[in-house]
Amino acid sequence: MPLLHRKAFIRQRPPADLRPDEEVFLCKITHEIFRTYEFFERTILCNSLVWSCALTGRAGLTYLEAVESERRAKQSLQSFPQSLVVPLLHLAALSRRCRLTELCEDVYTFVKDRFFPGETVDVAGRNGARHMCEILQVNSPHSSANGHTRPADGDTIVISDSDDEGKAFQSPTSQVNKKKKPLSPSVFKYTVRMMKDEHSEPFTVKANQIRRKTTLSKERLKLLFKQHCEPQNGTIALKPSTVMKYQLSEQTFSQFFPDEPPLFPFSPEEKLKLLQQREEKKEKEEAQEAKRREREDKEKMKEEQRRKFEEEKQRRREEKERRKREKEREREKLKEEKKKYAERLKLWNKPREDMECEDLKDLPSPVPVRTRLPAELFGEALMVLEFLRAFGEVFDLKDEFPDGISLVLEEALVGSDPEGPLCELLFFFLSAIFQALDEEQEEVAKDQAELSEALDDDSDPTQSALSAVASLAAAWPQLHQGLKQLDLDSCTLSEILRLHILASGADCNHGNAKLRYQKQGGFTLMDDPCVELRLAEPALLKRLSCTAVYDL
Repeated sequence: MPLLHRKAFIRQRPPADLRPDEEVFLCKITHEIFRTYEFFERTILCNSLVWSCALTGRAGLTYLEAVESERRAKQSLQSFPQSLVVPLLHLAALSRRCRLTELCEDVYTFVKDRFFPGETVDVAGRNGARHMCEILQVNSPHSSANGHTRPADGDTIVISDSDDEGKAFQSPTSQVNKKKKPLSPSVFKYTVRMMKDEHSEPFTVKANQIRRKTTLSKERLKLLFKQHCEPQNGTIALKPSTVMKYQLSEQTFSQFFPDEPPLFPFSPEEKLKLLQQREEKKEKEEAQEAKRREREDKEKMKEEQRRKFEEEKQRRREEKERRKREKEREREKLKEEKKKYAERLKLWNKPREDMECEDLKDLPSPVPVRTRLPAELFGEALMVLEFLRAFGEVFDLKDEFPDGISLVLEEALVGSDPEGPLCELLFFFLSAIFQALDEEQEEVAKDQAELSEALDDDSDPTQSALSAVASLAAAWPQLHQGLKQLDLDSCTLSEILRLHILASGADCNHGNAKLRYQKQGGFTLMDDPCVELRLAEPALLKRLSCTAVYDL
């Protein structure tokens, strides 16, 4: 996590009483939720140069830059060779430097030409080809073939005059070997094994044949030591947690490299004091600078809040004006459209020639109708079809003629079969008429009280005579059996049809005529089609008395 003013930064947790449907501000940089304009303060703070990387120590960064720096540092640490970590920490423990840069310089100078067991290196062969190998062992120039150490050049054996037994032979430099300078890196030899071939035999190479596979730089050393070192009494020392984790107190440097530990130079006391003073002065300056920046940031945030408030206020004012102008424009537009519509309607209502209309279309090409009906009866047949199409659902036409009525009508008008379509069609019409008359009688009985005396029976002598004749014809079947109760079949069809035509126009009671007049569009006796037929074709009715309807 990046450091804020070189101190740990803790994200603000969401409020405990946050509702699922509550509107909040989300800071996408730090993934924090705010309810107030504190969101803008956090955004400004994230973009300020007050952040530092917790791993590299780089300061003067924004939040995102510090996060990116930490990501790169973690990636570099993860790729650091683990075989080098413990030897490098042993070397860091030998240093008494007061600055991390000096420590990295000392360790880098010692390690750059030396290699340690477990490292992956490139080895140059005799033919110049390079092979990736693993270092198994570092061989000291003092080691013999059987692994024993020989005395180094310059060591002498002195015979002591002491009477103590067991001290007859002792190297005068045995107590000062720890202070001897390390040998040159070029004198060491390394036992390696090729990594691609696990069954290959180990072989020994010189130092000048080896090249480190992994890049080892001062920057990477500095990053490593930042994680494992801390200032103690003015010098850089290992953290106790690091010593415990890697068990450094139980190991020695000679276990990793067969040479004397390096003698790193010490930082002078005066320099240590000066550095301490500089550090204290730097910390004071940084604290003052942090306070000054914090004060400036607060002023900037206040100014930003004030500016945003004014901008929001101005935006709302402009939005209100814009909406007002839009309403005015919509009102004017609607008014203009109404005016144009009125003008178009006025123009449309004016009489004009058909050829001046804008929606003229070409007449469809006529298709000849092939039928057995005479031409003069074709229109009458179409009227019957139109009637059946309009009112067929009322009398369940589809139940009687599920395949349609067009072909049935043509066959009925042309054919003369007593059991043919004409018989079925007349059955349907008479049944529908009788059903309608029954419903009319029920309606008369229901609404008898509401009907007023609005008809004068003696107002028209012709209608009175026709009604009397029809009543007489209607009364004749009642002497034996009602007309509606007669069996309707192909043999009785002609006589029942004739009696129905004769009885049409008869008023069964006075309320029937009043109902037709008041509630059926002023229907009178002369509006009955059968009465009209009786008056227009008396010969046809007389012929029907002795001829079947199929032979007409």
